[in-house]
Amino acid sequence: MTNIQLFQWVELKYDVPNSLVKKGDKGVVLDYLKPTKKQSEPGYNLEVFRDGETLDIVSVPISWVIPLPEIWGETELIKLNEVT
Repeated sequence: MTNIQLFQWVELKYDVPNSLVKKGDKGVVLDYLKPTKKQSEPGYNLEVFRDGETLDIVSVPISWVIPLPEIWGETELIKLNEVT
């Protein structure tokens, strides 16, 4: 299992039921969810974005996401450093 950090970007592998979030949408990890009696797999709370706007905040199992190399905020810092 890949270790995903808070605020790391991920891509959804599946459509999220009862949500506008679809396979291929990208989001940021907000929180880690421990397994429960109802949900045996740990998961993540994600803020999912589309066209630069928040689409939804969803909870999904870990197996539903593909980790991406970016961490939220790092791109902006790199761009600011390049300008100065």
